[in-house]
Amino acid sequence: MVTKATILGAIGCEPYPDPTTGVDATLVTFILCVADTGSSPQSVQMSVLVLPTDSSATIRQKMIDLAKAKTLSEFGLVVKNEDIIVPSFSTGASTTASETRTDTFTTPGSGVIIDTSLRPLSVFAIAVEGVGGTPVSWDVRLEGSLDGSKWTKILQHTHITAETESIYSGSNRNPCLFIRSNCVDLSLGLATAIKVTILGVP
Repeated sequence: MVTKATILGAIGCEPYPDPTTGVDATLVTFILCVADTGSSPQSVQMSVLVLPTDSSATIRQKMIDLAKAKTLSEFGLVVKNEDIIVPSFSTGASTTASETRTDTFTTPGSGVIIDTSLRPLSVFAIAVEGVGGTPVSWDVRLEGSLDGSKWTKILQHTHITAETESIYSGSNRNPCLFIRSNCVDLSLGLATAIKVTILGVP
């Protein structure tokens, strides 16, 4: 019989300035329910997390870690990470309604992956700017993924487009749980690097 720990919901997400450091944090209060598949709930508990204001991925992982620890220590049950269910929710004032990232490339490669799984994005923009000069040519893509490992091109910015011109997805919607920039080809010329900015909104 599979044991599942279901986070029934976040009943409070609010800014929490750390009194010691003054750094903004997020106070998350959530309800945890532990049950065996096919049986009635065994227990419902309330837990509080204080997290650095960060991406939704951090909140999700902290919830999984705490739910797993509670299941093991308080119920004597074994539960795998994939059996801990975390619903989508907004962290309110501590989390913006968009995700943006700027990566700098001197050679082809992929940028930092943005995990938006608690707040999926579907509309995007990308811009490319030369550093120290105008690059000769480039091929940069904004890519999306549902699992963080298999990627699909959403937008493509090349030297055919003016360097100062941004590209937008317009009315096209591409729902994603993860996004990244990917520099496929690059010839810098007199430039020392290119700066790639990507933006996603729900």
